[in-house]
Amino acid sequence: MKIKLDIKSNAVDSFNEALVKFESAQNGDVKAYKFTILHLSHAIELVLKMYLQTLDENLVFSKCYQKVKQRASAKKIDLLAAFHELEAEEFDFESVIEGHDNPFTVIVSDVLAIAKNEKCGVTGNTFVDQDFIDDINWMKGIRNAIEHFQVEFTAKEVRLCIGRLVQGLDEFSDVFSLLSLEKEVGKENYEIFKVLVDEYEQSLEEAHMDIREAKDALFRGTRPKHQMFIEWNEYLCDSCGNETMIPNDDSSTGYKCTYCDNEESGQIEVDCDVCSLPWANEDMSYWDENLVNVCPRCVNPEAW
Repeated sequence: MKIKLDIKSNAVDSFNEALVKFESAQNGDVKAYKFTILHLSHAIELVLKMYLQTLDENLVFSKCYQKVKQRASAKKIDLLAAFHELEAEEFDFESVIEGHDNPFTVIVSDVLAIAKNEKCGVTGNTFVDQDFIDDINWMKGIRNAIEHFQVEFTAKEVRLCIGRLVQGLDEFSDVFSLLSLEKEVGKENYEIFKVLVDEYEQSLEEAHMDIREAKDALFRGTRPKHQMFIEWNEYLCDSCGNETMIPNDDSSTGYKCTYCDNEESGQIEVDCDVCSLPWANEDMSYWDENLVNVCPRCVNPEAW
């Protein structure tokens, strides 16, 4: 049976595979991040080539791209301007690859070299920012290391970069009317896509991942009968409103929010200066310099 995928179908297929592997990695299979990188890198490469095809369908081929580079070099202009000059002259790109059955295609950096010159006709702002380009180059480096040698990365830096890349790719696809990732993504992958493409949701998910990893690290290697003596609490953050305050040795309060880095919460427990029992600090009363924290029970014993 012959299998044939056009460039769009190929890109969408790899993007969906990246989401599947990302979810597996989030669920504990950290090696799946490697395959997330490979599939997402492939999807990004194909979507970038789709952009080139909106200029000219043959511009994805290296021999045609070289004609644009030659014009840019000769005229000392940027690549996008060089292409538009050739287009205005009705240059026949198809004739350049005539007789070549399987011509080489351009690489990612070639596409970015043109795309970075695209500007909004109203504001003059560029459509492709440097942060997006830097993230693509970072992932490209990781991908090459995976394919050709050895690789080292932290799960957190990969998660954050993948989130930014998915957001950037979604915007890029929308700006140049290439495809709607939201519509093309499989139903089973929709929720993970929405988390990645929504900056707040992705940051919050990352904060919860930090909590799970910190808790696992604290309890790992401790015998079950001793785990009851480990102090672990998760509090509501007064700053961002998320339940993401966890123990932190470097914090002045002993706790820090994994989402916004705030170190204060009214829910953090302190010992009562009268009975020595722990209570939320927001419930404490001040009596004098020797009794700074007095719990509600000691303030009004009859109510208890």
